[in-house]
Amino acid sequence: MAEERLNGTFSYSAILGMNLAKDALAVALVSPEIRTVLIRGVSGSAKTTLVRSVPGTFGKHIVNIPPNTNESQIFGGIDLEKTVVEGSRHFSEGLLSRANGGILHADDVNLMYRPILNSILESVINGKVLVERDGISCEYSCDTKFLATMNISESELDSHILDKFDICISLETIGNEETRYEIVKRRISYDTDPESFREAYAVQNEKAHKTVRKAKERLEFVSLSEDILRLIGVVCSELGIEGHRGDLAVANASKAMAALDGRDDVSAEDVKKAARICLSHRVSEIPSESKSSSDPGKDDAGKKDTGPSAEENAPNNEAGRRDTDMSGEDRGDKVFGMEGTFNVIDFVSSGNMVCKGRTRCFGKRGDPSKGTRSGRYISSAMPTSKTTDIAIDASLRVAAPYQRTRRREGVALVVEPSDLRQKIREKKSGTAILFLVDSSGSMGARRRMTAVKGAVFALLQESYKNRDKVALISFRKESAEVLLPFTKSVDFAYSKLKEMPTGGGTPLAAAILKAYQEVHKELKTDPGIRCYIILATDGRGNVPMSGGDARQDTLKAASFVGSSGCGTWIVADTGMGFPHTDDALRVCERMNGIYLKLDRLSGDGLAGRIKILTEAGR
Repeated sequence: MAEERLNGTFSYSAILGMNLAKDALAVALVSPEIRTVLIRGVSGSAKTTLVRSVPGTFGKHIVNIPPNTNESQIFGGIDLEKTVVEGSRHFSEGLLSRANGGILHADDVNLMYRPILNSILESVINGKVLVERDGISCEYSCDTKFLATMNISESELDSHILDKFDICISLETIGNEETRYEIVKRRISYDTDPESFREAYAVQNEKAHKTVRKAKERLEFVSLSEDILRLIGVVCSELGIEGHRGDLAVANASKAMAALDGRDDVSAEDVKKAARICLSHRVSEIPSESKSSSDPGKDDAGKKDTGPSAEENAPNNEAGRRDTDMSGEDRGDKVFGMEGTFNVIDFVSSGNMVCKGRTRCFGKRGDPSKGTRSGRYISSAMPTSKTTDIAIDASLRVAAPYQRTRRREGVALVVEPSDLRQKIREKKSGTAILFLVDSSGSMGARRRMTAVKGAVFALLQESYKNRDKVALISFRKESAEVLLPFTKSVDFAYSKLKEMPTGGGTPLAAAILKAYQEVHKELKTDPGIRCYIILATDGRGNVPMSGGDARQDTLKAASFVGSSGCGTWIVADTGMGFPHTDDALRVCERMNGIYLKLDRLSGDGLAGRIKILTEAGR
């Protein structure tokens, strides 16, 4: 190993508490098919230190991607200086070209511009880079390992991006006092005398390097039996892994693990270890209602479902009369379970939707707002009107080939108006969803609350996948209660939903205003966030605000939030069967919201119609 590879880096073998991460890196170094690795952990957990220690130990050169690096710098683009001098376009290699045969490293990869990150992953996976920009068309090979790190306390990566990482490791927090003591001791020793420190671990580093080298030589002789291939299929199928990238990653990682262990046959234990590092980021972590053992409604769920009880359906009994006259009184609070899984469409992020009170409303989840002079500069375009935000670099690249034919008159570069390009900026906006759930006594009739909980649970699953912030407000008896303020802890919202009791009147007006207050507060805290309020109710408020008419109070509150422009309201009408009023529809119209029927949320018909509408509006 060249000595210069060791300078300025912490010793690989000296890093404590990362055995799983080290195993994963060894697997990636051995297998040519494992190209992308992601290491997740809290700030200060030595993620970057581990990655940067790899080249010095295993004889690889490393190329780092600095923050806010643009496409030309990463993939390559026009050589501005050479183009100006010679008057013809010349290609300048990027970071990916320099990383060929080595390691490409990106710190805080979750903060990268998503299209650039996706292109990097595609290039590394395919082993080649195609550059077509600034009048240049070029293709070159890209035989590199992409090692990325991210802080789990910051924004998450989308599932389709995560799936392109063959391996993903989540570092565990070290709580052991002795280990923490030893970590600090080693760091101080390194800072005091780096050369002596690296020398102390040189033998261990050489041993690790020799193990990887021998495993690479053995890998071509390692075989996967039919039984092992079937086992991989069973594991991925039972975990509900979508696509086949996970299966292939497990197969390749299993072979590398066998080679590292000096064996030619892959064992079931190899598959188990490989699944741990290759599948964890491909499995949803949200609790499954069917597998929950702490559901308050589990006793009901365990019984055979014979439909609504006589008490819930009989028109002449006390429960039926209470539901009909909307008195909201009942004999006591109840906690209902959840209905089975709902096939709920993600109407928050489905693009254009037909709304009451307007022809279209736009709201693609996490969609960046563009066209402003604030936000990150991501690309450039020809201006359609007066240039207000000039992309200097892009304008110079356009002007560069024509400098030999232009009269410079003492200036280095001549830029004409036709060369000017406008900056395209991105300002990310997150998404916050507030679930406003009617839990009054009337919701117990015809098993409405079980249906509402089932639908909200399905929507929570969608929110988890999209890393939305969620909040939960329940309203019953005399007031609305914030069960959960805005948070990213969807599983906490799920537990609150399960425990939510039902009973009492319907203070709908108070609930609407309470939701408005919470959303208004969230918008003040994070002005760029997009807020949605999902109101699950039949619209029949029966608790007035101040001794007046409850229904009029509800309509006034709905009109107020509709004119405020504070968030997008989505009303899920929980009214079922006959007779059915249009109270929820009237409330939705006053809010200028989106109207949906709860009893059709699980139907494919509604999803199909909305899909047609969204595609037609694009």
